[in-house]
Amino acid sequence: MTRAATQPFAMTAASQPAGVVRAIAASILAKAKNYRQTRTAMRHLSEMSDWQLADIGLTRSDVDMVALRGPRKLATQALQEIAHERTRMSALHGGATLRI
Repeated sequence: MTRAATQPFAMTAASQPAGVVRAIAASILAKAKNYRQTRTAMRHLSEMSDWQLADIGLTRSDVDMVALRGPRKLATQALQEIAHERTRMSALHGGATLRI
């Protein structure tokens, strides 16, 4: 077998560990960036008044609940789902504001 025939295999085998390390590093960096963005969004939401939160379909207890729940689910996604469900329920009940 010629050297040219075995060289692609050797290059692939040698580059795999570096590729795995890069993939792990990229994953860690993406999670860190997501964490920072989520914390920033939660800080902004906690600084909003009750009126401002009501305008987007949330209450202060929604923000607190999601913040205390931890990183099992994206906080902003969980808050969007709460606001969407509250808006949907309000529309079903003729636009009446639901107090929870």
